[in-house]
Amino acid sequence: MPVPPGLSICPLPKNWTGVEDGTVVFLRRPTGCVDQPDGDSSSRVALGSASSITLRYRANSGRSNQLDGDIPAAKNSIDLASQFCAQPEISARFNLLGQPAVTCQLNMPDDKVRVALLSLYDAGSKLLLVSLVTTQERLAADERVLEKIAAAITTCAAPDAKVAANAPPCPKGNVW
Repeated sequence: MPVPPGLSICPLPKNWTGVEDGTVVFLRRPTGCVDQPDGDSSSRVALGSASSITLRYRANSGRSNQLDGDIPAAKNSIDLASQFCAQPEISARFNLLGQPAVTCQLNMPDDKVRVALLSLYDAGSKLLLVSLVTTQERLAADERVLEKIAAAITTCAAPDAKVAANAPPCPKGNVW
């Protein structure tokens, strides 16, 4: 599957042995990519690129960390977003998996901003996080790209997966 025009990726190295949990799309071509033979597929290291969209999916399960302790599985998309930001809201602008996305925005150091779109799917058993990291200067233009990518995301059924009958089969070949 070709990467849409104007966007780029850092491909996984041929010897990659990590966990398939998403990808990163760069809104400006990076000056270089750092090969990582293991790790999450949603963690791509690039040089010289300030703007990116990360797509990450995983099971909606509880987790634990040293800072927050035990965090239970999210009950709904707002509950999920509350784990990432103080004031999540249902977006009038962004759609994700065919419905209004739950969003939150975070100002970061060095004039950067993160816009996160979150959704539970597959009867709440899985979660999808689509996040834009960009600069305040590029925010309006990059949000238009985020809007198009998020609206185009759908679920699909792998050939060997037991899923709902309404999910179309996943495309064959390379994906980004």
